[in-house]
Amino acid sequence: MKAVGIVVEYNPLHYGHIHHIKEAKALTGADVMIAVMSGHVVQRGNFSIADKFQKTKWAMQSGVDLVIELPSVFVLQSADLFARTSVQLLDYLNVEFLVFGSETGNIEQLKKIAKIMRDPEYQTLVKAYMSQGYSYPNSCGHALKNYNQSNIHEHPNNILGLQYIQAIHHLKSPIEALTIQRIESDYHDALKPNQIIQSASAIRQCIKNSTSITQYVPKYVNDSLNQTPYIDIESYIEIFQALLATHNAETLNAIFSFEEGFENRLLKVENFSSVATLVEQVKTPRYTHAKIHRSLMHMLLNIQKETLSTFDVPYIRVLGMNKKGQAYLNQVKKTLEVPLITKIKQDRHPYLEIELNITKLYDLKVNKALFKKEFNPLIIF
Repeated sequence: MKAVGIVVEYNPLHYGHIHHIKEAKALTGADVMIAVMSGHVVQRGNFSIADKFQKTKWAMQSGVDLVIELPSVFVLQSADLFARTSVQLLDYLNVEFLVFGSETGNIEQLKKIAKIMRDPEYQTLVKAYMSQGYSYPNSCGHALKNYNQSNIHEHPNNILGLQYIQAIHHLKSPIEALTIQRIESDYHDALKPNQIIQSASAIRQCIKNSTSITQYVPKYVNDSLNQTPYIDIESYIEIFQALLATHNAETLNAIFSFEEGFENRLLKVENFSSVATLVEQVKTPRYTHAKIHRSLMHMLLNIQKETLSTFDVPYIRVLGMNKKGQAYLNQVKKTLEVPLITKIKQDRHPYLEIELNITKLYDLKVNKALFKKEFNPLIIF
């Protein structure tokens, strides 16, 4: 069986994602589709609008055969680490193709830029811009201007696509990267009138404002979201206030991603009534909103530097599969380099302990008995 892989967050799943699934299958002629999916947290440092068990069902109702969980400690990372760990999971599973959406839709152009980014001269330029106080993404963009490639790194899907290509190269993986062009709406676009495919951020804003999203998502997505309380990082404002009232510089410095005096900037903030106002008070050209959000999530989840000492994926956790996905797993499981987890047991990896803690925290706001679901048999369609 030939497998194609995709990396998804489904925050929430919409018609653009269904287009991605259909096009990936058509482009590769693969027999089975595998999705590496983030769970209760998402890469830009926030909570998912729906729980991972619901998102797994969405994925399988939309044509995915096997859903694999990307551990949250890897989800809450910069684009390069998020991409690397996602690709590593697909590589473990002997996936032949990785298909991602991009603004350019041109895989050769992206491969050309990825090659430039591996050039030592380019890397020196990035370091020079960072020494001037620019964030890593902005430093990359400035460096690319020296190669007349100034706009490629300004689009979020292109950025992730470049990192997927880089990850395949660095892991020496045989996976072939392919891309389809993102259509109708870009990543951060606001709601566009008379259009079925909208950005996930626009759809989330509709949900937050109690505006109907019926025409933008499949019925099975809309029905489940109607039964789910809206949740994001702002839902935990009281906990953030308590944490900053009780932490000190030493304890904050032990948390993953707290570096270069970031803990001191946080401790100087005396009053904030929302996470947004907190972020604005600590933001600098060096720290992007996404980076600050991820650091705040690390603090909320108490992810210590000593815990996250390696970025090698230690296990493959299955969230859901159908008969085709099950047949594929049976085909490859004897050659897997890491443990395959279909049910959580008492003797579990520290990253799974963090996963369970995230679920408890998430369920404080949605109250859906999600912690029990972590131990249920996996979802089979």
